[in-house]
Amino acid sequence: MQEPIPKNQPSFRLRLSVLLGAGAFGFLIILLRAYMNETPPPWVAEWFVGPDAYMRMVRVLDWWQNGTWYETQSLRSNWPHGEVQHWTRPLDVLMVVFATPLSWLLGPEKALFWAGVLISPLIACASMAVLIWGTRGVLDVRGQALFLVLFAFQPITRAYFLAARPDHHSLILFAYCVVLALLLRFAQAPDRNQRLMTWAGLSAAFGVWVSIEGLTTELFALFALALPWLLQGRVDWLQGLSTFTRSGAVLLTIMLLVERPPQDWFAAEEYDRLSMVHVWLFWLIAGGVELMWRTRARTAQNSVKKWALSALSGVLVFAVMFLTFNNFFKGPFGAAMDDRLDGMWLEKIGELQPLVGQDWETNIGGVLVLLPVVWMIVWAIKTQRERAPGTTLDETVMIIALPSLLFFPMAMMQMRWGAYFGVTVSIAWAALFQRVLDWDGGPKIGRAPGTPILRTPAVLGLVMGHVAVATALALIAPEPEKDTPKVCQWRQLAPFLNSTAFGDGEPQVILSHIHQGPEILYRTPHRVIGTPYHRNTQGIMDAFTAVTATDPSHVRAIMEARSVDYLILCVDSGEERHALKLEGDIMMRKYIDGREPDWLVRLSLNDTELDEAFRIYRYRSRP
Repeated sequence: MQEPIPKNQPSFRLRLSVLLGAGAFGFLIILLRAYMNETPPPWVAEWFVGPDAYMRMVRVLDWWQNGTWYETQSLRSNWPHGEVQHWTRPLDVLMVVFATPLSWLLGPEKALFWAGVLISPLIACASMAVLIWGTRGVLDVRGQALFLVLFAFQPITRAYFLAARPDHHSLILFAYCVVLALLLRFAQAPDRNQRLMTWAGLSAAFGVWVSIEGLTTELFALFALALPWLLQGRVDWLQGLSTFTRSGAVLLTIMLLVERPPQDWFAAEEYDRLSMVHVWLFWLIAGGVELMWRTRARTAQNSVKKWALSALSGVLVFAVMFLTFNNFFKGPFGAAMDDRLDGMWLEKIGELQPLVGQDWETNIGGVLVLLPVVWMIVWAIKTQRERAPGTTLDETVMIIALPSLLFFPMAMMQMRWGAYFGVTVSIAWAALFQRVLDWDGGPKIGRAPGTPILRTPAVLGLVMGHVAVATALALIAPEPEKDTPKVCQWRQLAPFLNSTAFGDGEPQVILSHIHQGPEILYRTPHRVIGTPYHRNTQGIMDAFTAVTATDPSHVRAIMEARSVDYLILCVDSGEERHALKLEGDIMMRKYIDGREPDWLVRLSLNDTELDEAFRIYRYRSRP
């Protein structure tokens, strides 16, 4: 016999219906956002969102059809040397697992295409599901339904889960969501939920396996588990911290053994991809926490000793890492990238720019991301004031506040960190929403006990206030000075590049802008020089020289050294506009004015649209 449903609590069927409806709505927003105002549809043109997506497709198809697990070199990129990427295998595996059953009906290439289209939205669904489970103690069904909608509408968060964007950032965000959910559930009953910290350690380690960016999730979890011990002497939280660090170290070691060949297990010292450097860091952290755990009886009642010992553990980890792998503190890019690429390329990448302060469009988006901080602060203050008597902090507030404090300043420096911030603040936003729905203050109307008059305006202001501010900014924003640069329509040019009219149908070497390289690799059998990845230093510099040099002989030397057959440039692209900001009679100006050197022969395709969109030159080598 079923137990009676508590008063004012929805039935399981109603709860499930509401959450499935809200989740489906959020999924559709994420799924369809990439295709709004885009023609032709993706299933006709097979396009993806950005160069990383195209490069991922090339990488996975190469591995699935021809490669081995450890072979991560793209032979057609950075021709003739090849390019070893810093990406790891987890997302590749998910895509192949998704595509394999489809390949029996569609063939490998079509199956992989659909895997690329759907993988990130499906990861978004998994992230939403795990956070619904994790917030059971924080949100009721109303708050959870709103959270699902807010999650989908957070601009930067949604951007990493878009359809047709098979990007490992979606998987890093998933790992963060899992850790956040596990910590929220752990906080409900730490003494009974210790096993959850094993899974949290696994999830944090998995995030680092996917990308070194996942170290931020590890840092957040360390502080979240340590503070209740340091501030309140909560031994159950210290035990959870010990379980988290030990399991993370063990599991990251296993992941290293899986990812790399045996000869690289101890020899590879890489900072932008999982290596012994990061396994060593995890074991050092686990050792420092073990010291705290073994001395807990002597420090539990003495705050000075607790803080001093934890600080000593942190200093020891820092010191040992500095003495053994001091390049670690330069960051993944700083340690692995040639400094010359920073001003030339890296600092121009949009997602690495500050969240606010660039232009009106960026600032309007920043309002949508940052204004909900107001609601988070209000919720945190109210919840903290209502904490249990005799406690220093509300652990749920702490778990929400810590990543917000971490990712807010990081988003101010690089907008991509706003994706984590958007996930976290949406939980607090939804929690405040449900509190407003239950608010019983202010003037009332109707029969006793009456309905508060201000409740509805408060709810609307809470949900829509930041949208109104963003809309007002959009209305007063000045018109952009220039129209948007064209998106290179390689899908229209690909039939020609794949025909016998181009290089007699044989693979050719193409020199183009670096952001075009991955799509050329995806749509054609040809080879390219530059790609937008920090390990391809010389490829980036050679592609840059091809349009910015003032001496044509420098360009010719590159073409000879790289065995280049064709130079193909997209007219009025973002790369072209960036090059034209440089002074002097650079090669780009020569191309535009028709003053190219005589060893570059301009081709006409007898197609007005393509001839206006692309400049195609055949390189006439020395006899």
